[in-house]
Amino acid sequence: MMGHKISTYHVINMKGTEYLRNIYRSSSLSIRPKTKTSKLDTLKTLIKSLGYDPDQILIKEALTTPHRTIINPENNDIDILNRILREMIINEAQKTVKPT
Repeated sequence: MMGHKISTYHVINMKGTEYLRNIYRSSSLSIRPKTKTSKLDTLKTLIKSLGYDPDQILIKEALTTPHRTIINPENNDIDILNRILREMIINEAQKTVKPT
């Protein structure tokens, strides 16, 4: 495959191009970098799946908190959405638990 003339090359080459393509495809190798979703995007997706609008939550939170300078706004948004998601999960769990 790399221009080497040894017996291993002939054994692999005899399997055929489609066989080699299937091995490559099943190995999940790629020349393109895999896209990673950020924590903020993941949290927004989770909150949307629960039926809430994460942007509205962030706007409400920004309007209700006192003015302050935030050095890294994405980390602040992550903290806010983490807290809200935790509260949503706790509320949903309390709704589903029946008193005995």
